[in-house]
Amino acid sequence: MHEKRKKYYHIRKDLFWCTILLAVSFLIGYAIHQHHGIFLTHSLKADAPKERIEITFDDLQSSLNDISTCYLCGSSDYSMMDYYRKFDTVGLISLNDWHVLDFQLKAYDESGNEILNKTSSNMLFGNTGEITYSSHGDVSRGMAEIDITLPENYKLNKRNLTDHLCQSCLDKVAASLEYWKYEDEKKEPIPLCLVDFKTLDIYSLQDYYRSVFIRDYYVEMGFEEISVEVKTFYLPKR
Repeated sequence: MHEKRKKYYHIRKDLFWCTILLAVSFLIGYAIHQHHGIFLTHSLKADAPKERIEITFDDLQSSLNDISTCYLCGSSDYSMMDYYRKFDTVGLISLNDWHVLDFQLKAYDESGNEILNKTSSNMLFGNTGEITYSSHGDVSRGMAEIDITLPENYKLNKRNLTDHLCQSCLDKVAASLEYWKYEDEKKEPIPLCLVDFKTLDIYSLQDYYRSVFIRDYYVEMGFEEISVEVKTFYLPKR
C-alpha cells in the first residue's frame, strides 16, 4: 500500500501578510464600531430631554388650635406681623423661623404712622440662625434691597408652618412654595416668600420668578445657589 502524502499549499509572502492585515483591520474596525454604537446609545440617552415636574404643597394641614395666634393674620409673641400690618408696604419672610423683614420703602413711627418727607436711608445686617441678611432702604428714592444667604443643604421646615399658621394662611404660603424641577434633580423649595403687609397676600420667591408687581411696588429677584437678592421700587401711579 502506498502511504498518502500530505498536501501543502504555497502562498506568496506579500499576499499572506496582506490577508493578515485585512483581517486585523476588520477586527479593529468592528471593535470601534461596537464601541461607537454603545457610546452613541449612552450619548443619546444623556442628551434626551429630561421631564420637568411641578412640586406642590397642597397636602399641608394646619395643626394650630387657636387661630388668633396665627403668625400671619393673628397676634403672637413670636411674630412681628401684628406690628408690620400697620405698614402700607411690603416685606420678606424667612419661613423656617418666621423672621419678618421690612423693605424700608417708607418710614413709620412705633404706632405705625407714616413719617412723610423723611430723606434718610437705613441699613441692617443680621443672622437669625436660618438666614444671613443685609438690608438697605432709601425712603426718599423709593428703593430698597434685601440680600439673603441660606445655609448649605437648606430644607423647608414644614412643621414650623403647620404648627403656627391657620389653614387659610397656610394655603397662601403653600401656594407660594410651588416650584419646578427635573425628575432626577435634587432641589428643595426656597424657604422664603414676599408679603404685602396691607393685604396679607403672599408672593412667591422661587427661582422661576424674576419680577412681580405688588400694588405700587415693583420687585426684582436674582438667584444664586444659596443666595437670593431682592430689589424693590415704590412706583405709585402719577
